[in-house]
Amino acid sequence: MSKLKKILSNNKIIDILSVIAFWFIKFIYFSTFVEYRNVDKLKDYMKDGKPIILVFWHSRCFLITKFWNDKLGMKKHPIYGIFSTHRDGRLIGKMFGFFGVKNILTSSKSTMQARSVVIKSIKLLKSGVSIGFTPDGPIGPRMRFVSESAFLFAKASGVPVVPVYISSKNPKLLNSWDRFMITKPFHKAIIEVGDFLFVDRNISDKDFQKVKIDFENKMVDKTIKLDRELGMPLIMPADIDET
Repeated sequence: MSKLKKILSNNKIIDILSVIAFWFIKFIYFSTFVEYRNVDKLKDYMKDGKPIILVFWHSRCFLITKFWNDKLGMKKHPIYGIFSTHRDGRLIGKMFGFFGVKNILTSSKSTMQARSVVIKSIKLLKSGVSIGFTPDGPIGPRMRFVSESAFLFAKASGVPVVPVYISSKNPKLLNSWDRFMITKPFHKAIIEVGDFLFVDRNISDKDFQKVKIDFENKMVDKTIKLDRELGMPLIMPADIDET
């Protein structure tokens, strides 16, 4: 284990970094001009307390709590985020917690814990609470649905999957597996709500896989389109077998 990874494995260090990140992001939120698109459709759907399954790429999570707080509000529309016990997931989960997102921790290495997360998530959705997560996190492959959870949750609960696309002008792109995007102060960003996806409870396995592939492709295409609009470098999804 490298020294950096060892440091980031320390819970106290993660606590300190999450506080620093929170205040840094608060400043970005205050100084960023965001153009919201297709948000009214979402607000109309959720006005009576209906929940959604919110999905967005791991690299674009920087502005997601600004979107939720600005347009929906945490008190009126509480949301739980599914975060990995991996160090990246714990750091982002703690940081999001300061913005009002409640945490559900999961691990790909624990079948029992993963099963518990599924049961808890479906119960929350049926009770009217929204769930949000990154289908390609915490370690990729980039811009690929590593997990089918969003569609399984939608199938079991009747709650729609709603993609949110995020891009910004001249962001800082980290040299990470997903090219994590950090919006710079006083720059423009676009946050766009995509089409709702309802998954039939009686869908066949073949159609289920087609829905997953079509949805993933649409998210990739829309993300690339927004990036081009704002002049960002082209970021393509990783090969499906990339680790």
